[in-house]
Amino acid sequence: MATARRERYRKQTREEAKAVALAQLAESGTAGISVNAIAKAMGMTGPALYRYFASRDELLTELITDTYRDLAETLAQAVADAAPADRFRAMARALRDWAKRQPDRYLLIYGTPVPGYHAPPETAEIAAGMMRTIFEACSAVGDSVGDSVGDSVGDADGGADGGGATAHGATASHGPQPLTELEAELARHLEGVDSWVPGEQPGGELKGRALRTWTRLHGVISLDVQGQFAGMGFDPSVLFEAEIDALVRGG
Repeated sequence: MATARRERYRKQTREEAKAVALAQLAESGTAGISVNAIAKAMGMTGPALYRYFASRDELLTELITDTYRDLAETLAQAVADAAPADRFRAMARALRDWAKRQPDRYLLIYGTPVPGYHAPPETAEIAAGMMRTIFEACSAVGDSVGDSVGDSVGDADGGADGGGATAHGATASHGPQPLTELEAELARHLEGVDSWVPGEQPGGELKGRALRTWTRLHGVISLDVQGQFAGMGFDPSVLFEAEIDALVRGG
């Protein structure tokens, strides 16, 4: 009984410390996170709090892994709740909505790296899970584009066996096109990612599409979260939706 009570108190203290750290993060960024300042805000001494977190980096790791998990779960749920044809848009919008609700946490994982801090392998594993969600969403886009292209080829040539273009830029007469330099590089670099997609072995083309998707969506979101569109006189959500449309079209 006493052991269980101590464990509950330990968990409560750690959660309270993380909540105070997030408040510091919102006020001063990662550089403002201080174990001693957190302890003072909690009515504790610095040495007392160090019994719960051995260092500032350990506390920072907790914040980062919690943030990655929250975002990963948010994106996975958005994809799971959407119809196959809508999964890409659902994933992209969920990413922006999450970032707009909690910009400080977004910048914690996608902003300026903390000098001297090295994230543990666990964060890479969680990020891998998010990439699987992106693969699945991008794959759904590819399938829907392939269906529409196949329909248009069939309409134009009087059947589905016409010699028109396929979903991945190949032609019926010429077969699959060679990978671009980027796609070939990703096929090598992300070889282990294949196991993240159940029932599918994504090649360089899908990996390249997923990476371009991730960077383009984050480009708009990062500028938006940091207020870079404030003086431009337009709604960033319109730009974001246009970027989604372009990615869906393969542009």
